[in-house]
Amino acid sequence: MITTENFPILVRTKQFWNMLKRDGDRREPVHIPMKLLGDVDREALVRMGEIAITQKRNENGHSPYYYAALKEGSKDISLLEPLLTEPLDKLTTTMREHLKRVTLKQGTGSTDFFDCFLKFNRQSIYLNLFFKIDSFSRRVHTPVSNFHRIYRPNILLDEETTGSLDVATMQPVLLGWILSNLIGSNEYSQWIDAGQDIYESIREKAKLRTRDEGKERFFEIIFSPADKRLAAMFGDADWITWVNDFKSHELPPNPHTMEKRHSNLAFMLQRAEVKIMREVWQGLHDAGIVFLSVHDEVIVKAKDIAEAELIFSNVLSKYFRYYKLCSKHPTTEPQAISGSLIPDEVILPSIGETAVNSLKIGNHSGFPPLTDNRVNLDEIMRYMETIPEPSGPVRFAG
Repeated sequence: MITTENFPILVRTKQFWNMLKRDGDRREPVHIPMKLLGDVDREALVRMGEIAITQKRNENGHSPYYYAALKEGSKDISLLEPLLTEPLDKLTTTMREHLKRVTLKQGTGSTDFFDCFLKFNRQSIYLNLFFKIDSFSRRVHTPVSNFHRIYRPNILLDEETTGSLDVATMQPVLLGWILSNLIGSNEYSQWIDAGQDIYESIREKAKLRTRDEGKERFFEIIFSPADKRLAAMFGDADWITWVNDFKSHELPPNPHTMEKRHSNLAFMLQRAEVKIMREVWQGLHDAGIVFLSVHDEVIVKAKDIAEAELIFSNVLSKYFRYYKLCSKHPTTEPQAISGSLIPDEVILPSIGETAVNSLKIGNHSGFPPLTDNRVNLDEIMRYMETIPEPSGPVRFAG
């Protein structure tokens, strides 16, 4: 039973954590679900100035009540339960340990949540609040991966400046790789292998007005339910027909396939991304390079960028005929000072971004032999599962 005396701390801590406060707006109140209030005297909390009760009409025509915590209060993380995560192994345990080495440049922008992370990240007992491997695709989630993009260049590792490496348009590139091996030669994969701007190619093919519309259409192809209008838009191309079909049938490895079959493609792409990135992470680990993961991006110390770039490129070359690896080099000044949120298009060009373009022709040595340039889905799934894992799972109590 939650009493009025300890209720504010518990609610603000839990809701603060769930929201992560990514936006950096420290003035934004934390809203409390009614179910957490239970039998607490809400009017008493209003009189005490702890909460405000508001009502807002939503898109379903309902007008639910919202309860906003008004006082900042303390954040007692001992009240929080560990994140639900897939089992950690030796590699991911090491990645979690790397979080202890994270600090920020003085005077940099941050968020309330990241500040909390920095307050407790040196204490092993709290690391299980900051590291999660999701059950959908095995992606790794941390305060760093949730940190606002414009603040990441200000991250330090062992008090040393950092840079980062990431694959431009990783999801489109992965789709081209999968399609090439599933249905053979196709227009989409040809766009990717030729190094074309995939969003511009989609815009041109679908007769759209802008590149942004092409980008929106791509994400519709990936994330939306199967739609015959997409097939018509792309002239019933074989690749879009396959995409629609793939998102219409059960895919047992996908934990959401029964209720959301259209998530099959997102599952496949993210699972493939994780498998490839694990090879990158293992390569960095074996080279003694401390790193942080942000899905298809790694953050390393500035002095390790060149070596990390070589390791990253060697892995990508095993899979892709064409890829673009972007290297973001560190600067001496903070990229966003405290309290400021500068739009990405303003801040990103100033952080020394360069691109490494690598064209790899006919290199599919890592993939099972093809028959008539085709391989079935089961073979791809089996292959993805056979990519070496560093060790067996290790579970941690508490």
